[in-house]
Amino acid sequence: MGEGLLSQATRLGPVHLKVTDIPAALTVWRDTLGLEPIGENDATAALGAGGRTLIVLHAGAQTPLPQKSRDLFHVAIHVTTRRDLAHAAARLKASGLRYSAQDHLVSESLYVSDPSGNGIEICFDTPERFLRREVSAEGRVALIATDGSAHSGLEPLDVPGLLRDLGNSGHVEPRMAADAFIGHIHMRARTPEALMQFYVGVLGFKPHIQSRTFGMFDCGTERRAHMIAFNIWARDELREPPPNAAGLDHFTVELASAEQLDAVGSRLNVADVSVKKIEGAIEAADPEGNSLRLVVQGE
Repeated sequence: MGEGLLSQATRLGPVHLKVTDIPAALTVWRDTLGLEPIGENDATAALGAGGRTLIVLHAGAQTPLPQKSRDLFHVAIHVTTRRDLAHAAARLKASGLRYSAQDHLVSESLYVSDPSGNGIEICFDTPERFLRREVSAEGRVALIATDGSAHSGLEPLDVPGLLRDLGNSGHVEPRMAADAFIGHIHMRARTPEALMQFYVGVLGFKPHIQSRTFGMFDCGTERRAHMIAFNIWARDELREPPPNAAGLDHFTVELASAEQLDAVGSRLNVADVSVKKIEGAIEAADPEGNSLRLVVQGE
């Protein structure tokens, strides 16, 4: 591990989202995506997979998050087999919800939103198809497959072909796979360079793509390069979310040890970032106001 870099064991924990109506949100998160209920009261609903909390919904938002608002673009739940992705596609198809599907070469993804406008990605990683990334003198990014072909990473996914992975039984698993996990979180941004300085220079993530031409900046760890991402695709149309809108409440970064948490706390202090320490966790906000909680894994 390099000086100041987070361990490759660093992972994302529960993502907390504001919604206008918890029962309406559950029709997507629980009934269609198949997350299992873990706990619910009048103010929150926790959902997950394999007994682990992945998403926490918070009631109280007054309006859905409008498209092209600076805030959450999507939270990505990753599955570990293509068959699990096919089950998710089958559930989405049966739901009648509007969804989309893309082949990013490094992954295959399904996209949908809950009724509050919170974007959701269900993702299956396919690193074995990827050879290298090429960036032209103009800053254009091309993904080169192992067969030498070039891809934009934004091609449509062959959903009928994906569904054939389920065979002819007609059986569709009603629940998300038990080993699903939060793989990355993606926001719309105004100042991605300042955000990367915070996530890379202060927190200690490793930089990955940083391209204004492509319109995306991201960072992660040695093990997972794409964990926290920002896009500027809305460009001049980007707007601040209305007061009391749905969207991101906060997300969780789970660090490998108490020593790493202390080191990050020290770097935040040196950078003059305001923090709050609660029950062994550090709460902070990035330069655009996205809130995060840093904790030690297992605590």
